[in-house]
Amino acid sequence: MRTTTGPDLAERLRAATTADLDREALAQAVYRAVAAHVPFDFACFATTDPATGVMTWASKTRSLGVGDEEWSALEYGAPDVNSFAEIARRNPPAGVLSIDTGGDVDACRRHRDFLAPRFGFTDELRVVMRSRAAPWGAMALYRGAGDPPFTAGDAEQLGAVSGLVAEAIQRCLFGRETAPSAAPGDGPAVMIVDAADQVTHLSPAARAAIEELGGWDHGSLPANVLAVVATTRARAGFAESRTQSVSGPWLSLRGAPLDGAPGRHDVVVTVEPTPRASLSRLALAAHGLTAREEEVALLVLQGADTRAIAGTLHLSPHTVQDHLKTIFAKLGVTSRREMTARLVLA
Repeated sequence: MRTTTGPDLAERLRAATTADLDREALAQAVYRAVAAHVPFDFACFATTDPATGVMTWASKTRSLGVGDEEWSALEYGAPDVNSFAEIARRNPPAGVLSIDTGGDVDACRRHRDFLAPRFGFTDELRVVMRSRAAPWGAMALYRGAGDPPFTAGDAEQLGAVSGLVAEAIQRCLFGRETAPSAAPGDGPAVMIVDAADQVTHLSPAARAAIEELGGWDHGSLPANVLAVVATTRARAGFAESRTQSVSGPWLSLRGAPLDGAPGRHDVVVTVEPTPRASLSRLALAAHGLTAREEEVALLVLQGADTRAIAGTLHLSPHTVQDHLKTIFAKLGVTSRREMTARLVLA
């Protein structure tokens, strides 16, 4: 495999992600930067809900000609080697399949039953993009026959830029005014997904919602919907995620089993505008606010003045003002009114 000279990976990523990028442009910038240091045959890049870790949007370096039903079932189903959920807890949050299985990559069900037989991949490197312990995204790299396996040094390089890419994702999602949540169509958006991940019932609004969530992929539901369906089945209970739609507004996906039993049961999925409070916390966390700063900011967004905030949080008015100064600096605003306009929480 080729090597590179010149800027290190962090420098390349900083230079490539300073512009105002949308999600796909950000993914392409990350692919190019990473490929200069850790060559790969195929890669995928995803954003995730920082509260649940569920994938909310995905990009691939090329089409594999299939939807994401199998991948979602394996990723969010029974425990497996190097799941994104497990890697997110590591420090650094990265792992190489050939190393973590001691060379027995078939010990990983995902590799044995899906990646190797379907696509001929021989090794996998995964990294979770983490900020303040929350997963904002993830990336997986793959090599095929004739390529050497990934190394511990490769994983170390990607793990070292996890936070940098997480911050780029946050800027991508919240660097501009947050789009107000809006319903994807008239009436409730509801769909029923059967055990084969096929839609059996679909409301008109749900049809519009599917397009807003990324559209059909080789006849399959969008990956973010399939991720919620698979998570619902794995838990035999409620699952949810929040994602920015194609046109900008934020949508919340919620799944629930129809029969409550574990396994490949039918799942009902609803799609609704993301609640104001939920979007507020997500936006504030994306700007690096501490838990206390979030509390102060949320009270400001509710219209509370300094005295009311101080009384509610048992702080002195002076401490509240100090928090506000820090909050304004992190959000890039100079006043309460500008902060409210920036977050667009109507």
